Amino acid sequence: MYVRKLTVLPAVASCNNELKLRGLLDHLQDTASLAVAELEGSPMQMLERGYSWVLLRYEMELLRRLPALDEPFVVRTYHDVNHGYRTLRVFQVETPAGDPLVWAKTSWLLIDLAAGRPVRPSAHLPEFLLRDSEPIDPDFRDIPSPDASGGEVHEAVYPVRFHDLDGNGHVNHAVYFEWVFEATPIDLMAYSPRALSASFRASARWGESPTVRSREIGAPGPDGTRTFAYEIVGDRESDRPLTAFSCTWEPYRS
Repeated sequence: MYVRKLTVLPAVASCNNELKLRGLLDHLQDTASLAVAELEGSPMQMLERGYSWVLLRYEMELLRRLPALDEPFVVRTYHDVNHGYRTLRVFQVETPAGDPLVWAKTSWLLIDLAAGRPVRPSAHLPEFLLRDSEPIDPDFRDIPSPDASGGEVHEAVYPVRFHDLDGNGHVNHAVYFEWVFEATPIDLMAYSPRALSASFRASARWGESPTVRSREIGAPGPDGTRTFAYEIVGDRESDRPLTAFSCTWEPYRS
């Protein structure tokens, strides 16, 4: 298991003086990149070999209040390449004392850029079988469609910015989480995410203005939780499906 120790710095602290969701996602991505760089599998190392990582699924549970400004925390991560074409990766965010804060699981494809198709990571990255590897459950939660409820559909449009693009020229996955966060018709000062699921189908392109459609699923829970389903599509003219999300929100934990 790869372990990284971090501290919440001002650049990634929210108006509540806690680690932002975007900051958390960036820290997890950077930790994974550092872990696989030691195994010759970082994004740039793979690009030099003619391959690219593509994110398929993301699941996250926020178990407690995120660490506050100047608080230290620990990220642990491991992977599992024994699932055919998919590589699974788990993240565990903890306090220095070992109390769990966040759990996340991701699923990736390794794409041969010349052939334009996925390859088996266990065959092309044998180093991954030797270090930081543990069994991971391959199942992910189902994501409900916004059409599954008769509630009102809310739409918000977010033009792709230059700074949304990553090294592959794609909109970074953390940006989609930001769009979903901002597009939710809820008081963001009073609620925070408890559980999120995402299924990535295609990438938003430079010059596009994707639309985020959200709809509340069911009635609020007895503890005040509310669940929303989302779909992100490309420009309204094309309606090209990009990503499906679900998020359960809870009253803010101070």
